Amino acid sequence: MTATTRRTAGRRAATVVIGAVGATALLAGCAQEVPTPVAEEPFDGPMVSVEQEEAVVTDVAAVLTKADEERDAGLLKPRVAGPALEVRSSQLEVAAEREDNSLVTDIPTDILRSILPTTQTWPRATFTITEPTEDLEVNRLVAYQQSSARDNYRLWAWVQLIPGTTMPNFADPELIGSEAVAADDDSLQVTPTEAMAQYADLVTRGTEDSENAAAFELPSESQDLVARVQADARSVREDDAFGEADGSYALKFVPQSDLVAVRTSDGGAVVMGALDGNVRIKVEEDGEINPLTETQQALVGDADATNELYVEYTDQVALYVPPAGSEELMRPLGFSHVAVAADTSIPDKKNTDRKG
Repeated sequence: MTATTRRTAGRRAATVVIGAVGATALLAGCAQEVPTPVAEEPFDGPMVSVEQEEAVVTDVAAVLTKADEERDAGLLKPRVAGPALEVRSSQLEVAAEREDNSLVTDIPTDILRSILPTTQTWPRATFTITEPTEDLEVNRLVAYQQSSARDNYRLWAWVQLIPGTTMPNFADPELIGSEAVAADDDSLQVTPTEAMAQYADLVTRGTEDSENAAAFELPSESQDLVARVQADARSVREDDAFGEADGSYALKFVPQSDLVAVRTSDGGAVVMGALDGNVRIKVEEDGEINPLTETQQALVGDADATNELYVEYTDQVALYVPPAGSEELMRPLGFSHVAVAADTSIPDKKNTDRKG
């Protein structure tokens, strides 16, 4: 699918009609004046229709299904990009190693809500909120991005929405559409780039040590990424055997440079992006530490256990950032916490060191 919409096609058809009328007037006689073309008002509604968005979702789902069936990440690239490609490729690698697709995320095609762009340039992004999965897993917030007018929309990111979260309101997707928000937009409490950086610091340091904790309202009844990462760290650090083995557990999360953001009805924004993260675990030299999850075990493969374990994550996140001047706090809306690499030694160069 390309960026050309039925609205654009309509405008082109109108132009053809005007041209035909002008030609008829010329043939009728030289005395008749040729109508002067009048420039149309710029179209400021949604650049993608609900029906087109449904077609994108269906087409992407077909590619996901084929790749899942063959457990082949190479099949993803025509319709998957960004952090979604990193995460899905790793999930298929794990599925192939385990000969089991149970750890591959299900992304439903049933749409609860579409959030459609008014952006007339590229790249442009659309968003959907899905219905719950057949197994009654929580709704997903999914972003699709089109790089240029001739490119297909590709799955760019997804998150599982936090149970109990309240999504902000958006403009009517059929009549008005929603404005894209730039990474450096200063109409918000903080720019989208700053919001992702502050949240990454909070994930890394936790609510007691991060100076950014006061900027966020974290869920009290459900886990967000901060609670998930910090709970995993505590479960290892507080293990008696780990303490006896003189163990150390370090972690770090930083935002990737790319993000997508869309305006909410109150002037705020929903920001989606990804965090690069890693966990570095070490015990005494003659000790051993084994992978802590089935995913980590599949990523390590047949490598023998050592006294070190290194795990990399690509964590997709969605945040609500209020408009400037609002007394509301930023809120996490959803996340996807997925290990994408693991090793039995801690490397010198880590994913948190990469640029761009």
